[in-house]
This record gives sequence, structure tokens and C-alpha cells, in this order.
Amino acid sequence: ISLVTCEGSVSHIRAIYGRTDHTTCSDGIPDDQTRKTDCATRADLVCDGESECPFVASSSVLGDPCVGTFKYLEVKYVCESEFIEKSLVACEGAVARLHCEGQAIYVTSASYGRTNKKTCSAGRPADQLENTECYTYREEVGERCNGKQWCKVRASNYVFGNPCYGTYKYLEVEYICYGEFRLSLH
Repeated sequence: ISLVTCEGSVSHIRAIYGRTDHTTCSDGIPDDQTRKTDCATRADLVCDGESECPFVASSSVLGDPCVGTFKYLEVKYVCESEFIEKSLVACEGAVARLHCEGQAIYVTSASYGRTNKKTCSAGRPADQLENTECYTYREEVGERCNGKQWCKVRASNYVFGNPCYGTYKYLEVEYICYGEFRLSLH
């Protein structure tokens, strides 16, 4: 039984058992036992808001995803008290830069378009700001940025499509920076 602890409360745990790279837990292990890197079993566990969350991770529980390969357990978890909420706006044509110092990005919301007349309005003709009901929620930002410490995405029709022709648009992103911890056990 393994135990994950947080100063606050544990919100979720992702456990990966197997091998996804050549280098982790490979010191002194023969090459033929670290060659296979596409064998892993994943388990997502939801904790009930306690500061400690026990879980069982073994071959008898998770199975053996790759017989003959030296495996390791990788655990990632989020402590709810250890995240910072951030948001940003990038005007059409600009680059959005998401950054979390020493933590990982998780995009909670991203939309491209226009929902008001003030955001990114400087120097723009009024007819490019009129349509304030033109936006689309975009998952591409999360797909590109989640789990990274920094990421950049261009706010453009090429990347996100054009939800409203003739309207000057912007990308609005809300994200959290959270502590991502890795335990390698063998």
C-alpha cells in the first residue's frame, strides 16, 4: 500500500505502472529489460478530500503490462491547496504565453472570438468590435499545454478557425498552476 499526502487535500491520483521510457529506473538493469517502452497500465483514483490518500499499486492489482520488462510505478497527484489560478488574453495575431514557475499547467477554459467591445479594442474600427456573441470554446490550448511548465499558442484563425468573419477576435485562457509530483518506485 502506498500513501500520498498533502498539506491540503489530495484531489486525484494518476498511477502508471510499466515502462514508458528507457531511462527511468534503468541503472544496473540489462538493456533487454528496458527496451520495451510502450507497456503501461494506467489507473486514475479520486480521493475524498483528505490530506492522506492510500492506494494499492502492484502487479496483482494492476496486472503485468509487459512480461520480461523491468517496470516502475509513476504517481502524479494534485494537492488542492497547492494551485494558483491564472488567466490571460491574447489579441488576434499575438502569442499567448502560459507559464507556471516550478509547477504544471492545467487549462480550465479557453475561448476564441469576442464577448465584449472593450477587450483588444485599441485602434480597431467600431465595425470590427460590434459582434460580441461570436466565440468558440477550444480544447487545443489544453491539448498543447497541459502538464507543461510553459507553453505558447498563437491567437489566430489558422489555429482556432474563424467563428465570426470581419470581427477582431482574441483568445481568452483560464488555467491553474499545480504541484506535480513524481514518485518512482521499483
